[in-house]
Amino acid sequence: MSELYDLRKQAREALDEAKEYGIEELGDTIHELADGLVPIYTSDLMTLAADNLDFATLEPELGPAFDGSPTPTNIVAANVYEWLETELWEYARELGLE
Repeated sequence: MSELYDLRKQAREALDEAKEYGIEELGDTIHELADGLVPIYTSDLMTLAADNLDFATLEPELGPAFDGSPTPTNIVAANVYEWLETELWEYARELGLE
């Protein structure tokens, strides 16, 4: 399995767990889950970028992550965060949470 698949699976499991405990504000929960799942190690981020080249080549809507400087690592991290957010919103719709 790819790292990307594993990360998607972790995100879905985290949302399932949050649902069990009750979700007060879905947007806040999704933000917290996505933020917590973004890898912090460069090697992990580059592995994800190898799985999905868009992470390394697209300009993130929110700007670079971490300290905001436009380094490759920060750009990949921001794109992974945005991807995770999208994945979590889609899964929330599937679960009927929206």
